[in-house]
Amino acid sequence: MRRKLLNGVCSLLVILIICVLVWGRHNKIPVFKESYDDGVEQIDLNTIYLEGSGVEVNFSEVLLGKQEETRKLIVSTQEATVSTELSDRLIQKLDFDFLKKTQKVSYTGKGYFVVDLDGLTEEDIIDDKEKRILTIKIEHAYLQAIEIDPDKIIVDDVKEGLLARGDIELTVKDLNAIEKELRGRLETKFNTAENGQQADDLALNMVREVYEPIVKAIDRRYSVVVEFQ
Repeated sequence: MRRKLLNGVCSLLVILIICVLVWGRHNKIPVFKESYDDGVEQIDLNTIYLEGSGVEVNFSEVLLGKQEETRKLIVSTQEATVSTELSDRLIQKLDFDFLKKTQKVSYTGKGYFVVDLDGLTEEDIIDDKEKRILTIKIEHAYLQAIEIDPDKIIVDDVKEGLLARGDIELTVKDLNAIEKELRGRLETKFNTAENGQQADDLALNMVREVYEPIVKAIDRRYSVVVEFQ
C-alpha cells in the first residue's frame, strides 16, 4: 500500500515538473538572470560608447585621415548657356547685310564650385572639450571646373545675304577660338558674387554633413560647427 502511494506521489511530481518546464519554455522565461554593467552602451550596430572610459581621442588625427576620401567637395553646380554670332563678309571692308552671311553658335555648360578639404590642418580643427563643440574652419568655395556638354552645342542654320551664299567655312583654328571665347563667357557668367555666396552657404552645411557622423561615432555628445577661415 505504501509502495503504491510512493509511486503515485513520484508520478505526480514528474508530471508537475514537465508541466512547469513546458510552460516556462512557452513563455520564454530565462532560467538564470544576471545583472551586469560593463560600461558599454550600444548606440547602433557599428558604434559603441564607452561611458567614462578616460580615453582621449584626437579629432584632428581622425578627420585629417579622411582627406584622401574627400579631397575636393562639390558644393554647388550651376548651368548656363552662352552664344556668339559668326559672320562671313563677301567684301571684308563692307558691312552690308546683303554682302554677308551669319551663323549663331550656342554652348551650354556646367560650372562646379568646390571646397578643398585636403588643405585642412590641425589648426583648422578646434576642440572645445568643455562645451563638446568641434569647430572646423574651411576655405571659401570657388569655381573649380567648367564642363561643356557636347550634346548641347547648338549651331544654327546660316543666314545668307542676297549676294552671300553657302556655308561658313571654319578651320580648326576658328573652332578653337570659338570654344575659348564661349568658355570664357561661361566662366564670367558663373563666377559672380551671387553664385559664390550660394556656394558658400551650401558649403557650410555640406562639410558639416561629411564630418559630423565621424565625430558622433567617436563621441555622440559632440556637435560640429563649420566656419570659414
